[in-house]
Amino acid sequence: MALYNFTRNIQLNWNILKSFLYIIPLLAIQSCNDSTTDPINTYDYFPLTVGHYMIYDVNEAVYSSGQANPVIKAYQEKDEISSVTVNTDGSSTYIVSRSSRNTSADYWVKTKKYSINQFPDKLIFNIDNQSTVPLVFPIDSKITWNGNMYNTLDAEDYHYEEINQPSTLGSLSFDKTLTLVEIRDTTSVIDYNLGLKRFAIGVGLIYDEQTSYEYCQATAACIGQGIIDSGSKKTRKIIEYGPKSL
Repeated sequence: MALYNFTRNIQLNWNILKSFLYIIPLLAIQSCNDSTTDPINTYDYFPLTVGHYMIYDVNEAVYSSGQANPVIKAYQEKDEISSVTVNTDGSSTYIVSRSSRNTSADYWVKTKKYSINQFPDKLIFNIDNQSTVPLVFPIDSKITWNGNMYNTLDAEDYHYEEINQPSTLGSLSFDKTLTLVEIRDTTSVIDYNLGLKRFAIGVGLIYDEQTSYEYCQATAACIGQGIIDSGSKKTRKIIEYGPKSL
């Protein structure tokens, strides 16, 4: 009888051990599933909330033919969503107030207002009576669209790159960002054109670069040397943001 009980206990313990060994991989699989990131609300790449603000360092360099050095400007801009109106078609129009100052020690001076029309499939920005479409939904690296579909400029095929990737600007770090490429014509020996923006979840626009150069073609010696004859470069880098202005 003792031998029977001993053998039976071994069998029970082995059954328990087998069950435990079977459960371990299931728990591991479940753990992996649970550890996946929460679903991303891609509309949060430009959060539209009254009071939300973004402050940028702005740098401009303007090149002119015959001038040895560019004219350099550096200042700050603040964009703040000031109001929202719900339209009869169900879309919403947000008004953004833009202010500027030379340094952080100066007072903000309002310079303009612009609007953002929010639709389920896109955002339309109207700045200085020029409408562009910097964001379309759903966000996907495989899609392209004409960012100038609502203005009279030449068509430009916009597309996304580096979706949901981390990024750092100065002292600010962002867990999930995407890059919008508006134009990238950077291989010509005649000119150089680059337009790109970067957006961060829960923040909005964090970086904007607009560069358009014409290279020197006046002499054989300068052709193909990348010497800028005329044009400009403007960058905006976010330095602060929040749910309401200071």
